[in-house]
Amino acid sequence: MSSLLIVDRDDALRSEVARFLHSLGHGVQEAQEYPEALRLAGEQAFDLLICQVPAGGSPGELLRAARARNPGAALIVQSEPEAEGEGELALQEGAAGLLAKPYSLPELNFQVRRALEGGARGRGAPGLVERYQNVYRPYSFIGESPGIKKVFEIVERVARTDSSVIITGETGTGKELVAGAIHYNSPRAGGPFVRVNCAALPEQLLESELFGHEKGAYTGAHVSTTGRFEAAGEGTIFLDEIGELGLNLQVKLLRALEERSFEPVGSARPVPLRARIMGSTNCDLAALIREKRFRLDLYYRLKGFAVTIPPLRERREDIEPLLAHFLERYRRRYGKAGVEISREAVRYLKGYPWPGNVRELKNAVESAVLLSEQTRPLLPQDFLLEGPVESLPELWRQERDAIIEALHRAGFNRSVASRDLGMSRKTLYNKMKRYAIH
Repeated sequence: MSSLLIVDRDDALRSEVARFLHSLGHGVQEAQEYPEALRLAGEQAFDLLICQVPAGGSPGELLRAARARNPGAALIVQSEPEAEGEGELALQEGAAGLLAKPYSLPELNFQVRRALEGGARGRGAPGLVERYQNVYRPYSFIGESPGIKKVFEIVERVARTDSSVIITGETGTGKELVAGAIHYNSPRAGGPFVRVNCAALPEQLLESELFGHEKGAYTGAHVSTTGRFEAAGEGTIFLDEIGELGLNLQVKLLRALEERSFEPVGSARPVPLRARIMGSTNCDLAALIREKRFRLDLYYRLKGFAVTIPPLRERREDIEPLLAHFLERYRRRYGKAGVEISREAVRYLKGYPWPGNVRELKNAVESAVLLSEQTRPLLPQDFLLEGPVESLPELWRQERDAIIEALHRAGFNRSVASRDLGMSRKTLYNKMKRYAIH
């Protein structure tokens, strides 16, 4: 998480910018006047300062104060239309970027990301974490392999459009991160980014969750409720595990996309659909279409663009930068700055098959850091990995086989399979993730 300082006399604009940057995962502080900013920069280490051209002060002075605490600190200057000359002077004094008011939130996001990447490059040091601070990563997405760079390129291209998107990839590859990267680099970045897990709720509840319902629409509907589509407003709604939608809901979603409006459950009142739609799945949608379990017309309506994320085992070049990223995150979270990863452990982790992909890697690093005594570097056995499917304990392998068999019997209908197995739908979903069942 980067530490940012926003300096602006306009309270409304400063608060809006701070909320937006906080939503991207940054730590944000605010200052109204230049003297207060100069004091804070001298007392705390900031990665980036976003400052209005100061009256009676110098951007260069503020940047020097910040770099005394953090040599990699960067500065972006905001300039009023009538003060373009002062903005150019700020660039000459070392500012990393210039934002001419009024500016859009996507433009701000681009400038912030570029400035932080430049600052990270300037901090270079030999450790595992520091070696990978300069990896290009929209919305916390990290990687340097050809496969992930291709995903980055598609994200940049798709973000400039308003088309619907389908994101495919195995469980744990980061489909939600890609959706977030598209949203926060798009003209809709100032609106909500609303996530819905289509596999986590039964169909009736999911319909109400998506479209809302009127009071009395069904038993237990004591009050009217706004659905996620309406709550998304001018932002983006992300439908995770869209392959789990029942056919009835697919019809309603298709109609909403075609007519750009929908009706809450129990109502004939049309509500405009203003949000952008993105969906993701770890299923083979082509197979579901052949089996008549996913509508072809809905697939084409959703597939304005398709993004496929390669599994971690196919982009092993990304394992080390991901290790560095998660190591730094959890060292800070748990106050264990002295934790390091041994070369032996790095070699072991780079050779591991990662059936759970990046999510499994993240969880492995978190548990290793949390349990570490910091008296020695982390070793392979500290990561508590279950090994590939072949090496799972016998009981776990039997459970995995039973789940696969039940899913096949139920035609991969998770509701039916969970009933056959005597477990809740959510438990089945979690076990499928654990055993990398797609």
